[in-house]
Amino acid sequence: MCQLLGISSNREVDLNFSFREWRHRGRTNPHGYGFACWNTDGPRIVKAASSLFKAGTGDVSEVRAARSRMFLCHVRLATSGGKDGTNTHPFTARARGRDFVFAHNGTVEGIKLWPLRRHAPAGETDSEHAFLWIMEHIEDVPEKDFSSSLRRLAGEVRRLGRFNFLLSDGKTLWAYADNSLHFAERTPPYGGELVRLMEEGYAVSLAEVKRPDERAVIVATAPLTDEPGWSGMSPGELLVVRDGAVIERIG
Repeated sequence: MCQLLGISSNREVDLNFSFREWRHRGRTNPHGYGFACWNTDGPRIVKAASSLFKAGTGDVSEVRAARSRMFLCHVRLATSGGKDGTNTHPFTARARGRDFVFAHNGTVEGIKLWPLRRHAPAGETDSEHAFLWIMEHIEDVPEKDFSSSLRRLAGEVRRLGRFNFLLSDGKTLWAYADNSLHFAERTPPYGGELVRLMEEGYAVSLAEVKRPDERAVIVATAPLTDEPGWSGMSPGELLVVRDGAVIERIG
């Protein structure tokens, strides 16, 4: 199945440690990969309709060089729509005066029967259609009700199938769980213990690579490391993350 990865930090970081593990997820999800990160100009998206596991160094050099407080990543196993760039996650849309980026794991085919009035999909996937449907229905919701409304709308879509997703506007990361989503919080002070990647086997000491005041939250379909702090999210739960901290758990 497709896999999701989101990282929120209170400091600009790179993706390199997580990327060493993440590229292996492209082995069983060979039909596309995409990365989004944010700077002062808004979201920057790099994606290709090919296997991340087989990608050359030059293909992902921009991703490896990027530094940001927010990353949203996806590897694709195609179940809806052709195996081309228009159907490769993540997708982006402008709503509420800002740009949102979205990636999905699952299948909700019936969503294509639900009408869209403000947005037109660029591709054919159920994922993009579901994203645009949510954006249209949350456009006029008061900001204080955004997260609760997002969870309610996600619950409506979830009735059609499996609906794990990540959504971000560059400041906040929203993670909605259906059947497979996990998160870990990294908070100082960092000791000397090693953190080891699950597939790659490579290990680092967080005390050596993190600033003393740096914190982060990592959300992934399956844990990337052997850290004991990984927690599974409950079906129908929405996680709200900002500046490397969990702000709210709804559900």
